[in-house]
Amino acid sequence: MIKKSIAAGIVFAIVSISGLYAQEQTPKMEPILTETAVKGVIKNHEKLLERLNTILDGGASKERQWFESFQAALAEDTNPTDFLKQNPTPKKLQTLFRKYGLDGQTGLLQIIVIAYVVLNFEYGDLPIGIHPDDLKLVQKYHAELSELFKPIPVETETDSE
Repeated sequence: MIKKSIAAGIVFAIVSISGLYAQEQTPKMEPILTETAVKGVIKNHEKLLERLNTILDGGASKERQWFESFQAALAEDTNPTDFLKQNPTPKKLQTLFRKYGLDGQTGLLQIIVIAYVVLNFEYGDLPIGIHPDDLKLVQKYHAELSELFKPIPVETETDSE
């Protein structure tokens, strides 16, 4: 249960930061998603988040430092594709992303776009920075994706008594 909460926390942190990015950007973002990537997230979401969580829990690892830099770049309203061009995704993360159908270099951004679009479809506020092709692709798989991003109940001490 704790691992699921941590993985959900990672996704929600990514989505929160990406929300800052999407609110300030122009609609010039290139399409980032593929059908293979969306299907990979649907099919392997638990394994993907568990493995991503394991890699990013690695203290001062190269992967964790890269992830934190990526988060900081998004918070500063930097274009994520520019960040990825200047700071290639660490090999360990590239391998993980490819294993589950995502692009090695842009896998984290693909996850962010999927999560952000699904959550914004739910709340009726579509981001302007996401390419219309990506919006259509996520809409095609909206039913499956919305199931993945439902809030996970957090167990409290009173629940376990």
